[in-house]
Amino acid sequence: MLDPSNALRSAFLKHIQDPVAVFDTFPRLNVLESNQQFKDLLNRLLSNRSAENEPFLGLFSELEYQKFELEIAASVKHNEKASFKTNLNSNQPNEYWEVEMTPIFAEPAPMVICSFKKTDDRIQDLISELLERETKFRNFFDQAPLGMCVLKGTDLITEYANENMLNLWGKTRSEIINKPQQIVHAELAAREDILEKVRAIFDTGQQLTLNELQFSTSAGDAYLTAIYQPLKDEAGTVTNIFVIVNDITEQVNFRKELLKAKDILKLAMDASGMGSWNVDLNSKRCFLSERAQEIYTLDHNNLSISEAKSLVMERDMETVSQSIRKALHHQTSFNIEYEIKIEGTRHTKWLRSTGKAYYDPDGKPIYIAGAVLDITAVKQNELRKNDFISMVSHELRTPLTSLSAYIQLLQYKLKDANDAYAVDTLNKVGIQLKRMSLMIDGFLNVSLLEAGKIYLNMVQFNLMDLINVIAEENRIILPSHFIQVVGECDVMINADKEKIGNVLNNLIGNAAKYSKKESLIAIKCETNDDEVIVSIEDEGIGIKASDLDKLFDRFYRVDSADTKTISGFGVGLYICAELINQHGGKIWVESELKKGSTFYFSLPL
Repeated sequence: MLDPSNALRSAFLKHIQDPVAVFDTFPRLNVLESNQQFKDLLNRLLSNRSAENEPFLGLFSELEYQKFELEIAASVKHNEKASFKTNLNSNQPNEYWEVEMTPIFAEPAPMVICSFKKTDDRIQDLISELLERETKFRNFFDQAPLGMCVLKGTDLITEYANENMLNLWGKTRSEIINKPQQIVHAELAAREDILEKVRAIFDTGQQLTLNELQFSTSAGDAYLTAIYQPLKDEAGTVTNIFVIVNDITEQVNFRKELLKAKDILKLAMDASGMGSWNVDLNSKRCFLSERAQEIYTLDHNNLSISEAKSLVMERDMETVSQSIRKALHHQTSFNIEYEIKIEGTRHTKWLRSTGKAYYDPDGKPIYIAGAVLDITAVKQNELRKNDFISMVSHELRTPLTSLSAYIQLLQYKLKDANDAYAVDTLNKVGIQLKRMSLMIDGFLNVSLLEAGKIYLNMVQFNLMDLINVIAEENRIILPSHFIQVVGECDVMINADKEKIGNVLNNLIGNAAKYSKKESLIAIKCETNDDEVIVSIEDEGIGIKASDLDKLFDRFYRVDSADTKTISGFGVGLYICAELINQHGGKIWVESELKKGSTFYFSLPL
């Protein structure tokens, strides 16, 4: 412990080269004695204060003084030396000092000798911090996903460039650093207008953006967006230009391909006579293309949904609404035919519209887009054809009915005769008349279906009884095949008995037509939950997998060597499918080539 006597203390202070002061700790920190270096420090830091007996608080800020008091208290309490780094309360905020404190026990209170040593630790910290920040910036600069470089002077010398910029230019660092832009880029040498705009930044101090700047690379044409940002000094003078470059080649090429596809689509739609439309579900407005406007015979291309609905014939409105609602619910496309009224006239048009809805990220539909085609001519031809088929079918029925009556009369006359040949011939004629009658019924049903004039006469009946009756009739008409009803299924259904009978006749007739003589045709009926399923199985030629999806289309016939000699018009299965669908049921087929087929249909219970 230091001797607190004044003589020794003064001698000690004179031999210390650093600023040193002795001060008491009670009642406050007052300087008792100091060396000349400390007085010089006080004079420099506190030029408006006296050097002797100045309150020690004058050297510190309030916060630093509070910290210093705590350090002194700890030093005196534990009788240990302590040190404290601080920024003295001066006009030089970056001047840091280390204060070493040594306690001296004396009466009436301990004293403390304090020595001050100037330190550059804080400056080193600041330098380290700046270096760290510069390193982070350089790392960001080098690893940025965009091309970056710095240009110097009106000659636009490339002072620095990151790795992405080198890759965009396809050059090494030595090929571009400290070289002007017009040398680095051959394309820019011929674009003095661009270079002048960039040089002007040194005068205007304004940012410049160049969009879709085209240049050539070894891989082909490329497109860039370049942003030229001026860098200014403290006086506001532009010293450098910071350049950020984004490669937008992929986006530009995609847009070009999209425009090309759009042009091709427009040409295709123009060639086919189709128009396009778009319904905004938020504004509830319908927008038509020029061709769609012509199709609807309107003098404007923007109408409300309610106005668009008013153009549709009332009988078709429910079908149109249901199709669109179903497509919205299942997020599928729709394809509908409907008739519209032409404003201001008594004429109508038949149209076909296809479309689908588009949704936001939350799954909410925002608009519906599609195409429309005028099918009036086709529809009128179909209606005329159906009217013709219907008329011919009705006209043919009259002589067929008469022929059937005469044959039945002859069969009655010959029932007691012993002329077996005549009886057999009349039976064969009756079978052929029956087949012709079924064929005519088929054509008549097609025309009625397409005209929407098939009506169901729903009654309650036992399905198994109907199957047995139809099977027995076909055993007479088709004696060449074994027709067998498999199992028992006593079930009552509500359906059109005559139409379900037609479906059974068609499927049994098809099974016989496409299978060998003396082969088995098995009819089976079974219930499953809330539906009944009927199947007709044959041992025929089978159907290729590629034909199964088209089998129930109108006038579709399987084209193969096995079917060339089999007569038919391709309407039987189409009629079956339509009748079953109208009953709310389903129809399908399972088949294996050369091994036979099984046709199924289901009806709701």
